[in-house]
Amino acid sequence: MNNYDRNKILRDKKEYKYNIREFQLRSVCLLETIDKVCKEHGIRYYIIAGTLLGAVRHKGFIPWDDDQDIALLRKDYDLLMEHASEWLPKPFAIVNHQNCPHYPKYFAKLEDTSTTIVERVYLGYAGGIYMDIFPLDEVPDSGIRRWFHFYKFNFTRKMLYFVYRDPYKHGKGLSSWWTRWVQKHFSKERLHKWSQKVLQEYNGHKNCNYLMTHDDGLKAYKKEVFGEPTRLTFEGVEADAPTIPEGFLSVLYGDDYMELPPENKRVSHFHDYCDLTKPYADFDIKTLI
Repeated sequence: MNNYDRNKILRDKKEYKYNIREFQLRSVCLLETIDKVCKEHGIRYYIIAGTLLGAVRHKGFIPWDDDQDIALLRKDYDLLMEHASEWLPKPFAIVNHQNCPHYPKYFAKLEDTSTTIVERVYLGYAGGIYMDIFPLDEVPDSGIRRWFHFYKFNFTRKMLYFVYRDPYKHGKGLSSWWTRWVQKHFSKERLHKWSQKVLQEYNGHKNCNYLMTHDDGLKAYKKEVFGEPTRLTFEGVEADAPTIPEGFLSVLYGDDYMELPPENKRVSHFHDYCDLTKPYADFDIKTLI
């Protein structure tokens, strides 16, 4: 890729596209791997979000979607994070803020280290094709308390975004001042600890009969939605899903979740860079800047 091509990626991400179906099929191995590992070690997981909707409505990926999402109850999530390095076969790895200083998210990813993906160049992070792994944390029954809790968390998430972001994404004028101020006064480690503390502040409390991934806005799910997993088929792979799939999907997408959206809403969100043949350990993200 020459400099002209790299500059085109940064000017207009839509000009850099790849075969989304090839990408989808290449990433099915992530679901196969996490299912096997969780079964071997007695860990419950649940496909959620677009992955669950895809399994129910399409028996696989939503045609214009290319990522996978699972969630684990906090105790199972922490157990997986603790032992992932010994449990996972190569070339798969769990990546989170604890084992990767350049990782900007509050949740973890399962990545195929033999591939390279750059979601957004301005965050300065390159990984492999991935599956998002979310912890499910308890939140209050009270809508007001839940709103205040999410407001606090969302503030920490925004601060994390600024502490990782290139301050000159929008130029070196006024738009860079706030980002530079945040990066001067807050460390990445401090903000990650803060966000994790907020995420878990209601775990074990009374009157907390709801769970949140904290990635769906204020959407919260009754605990009974998650229990003994039910098995659903996703691209030919058997996977664990919430006990009551409709209880999750109706909250996140509405009661009409089985209806296809209008064609103008069926939009693929391509990554800034994709190479399914080379490991990201050999990739220098600076070549895109």
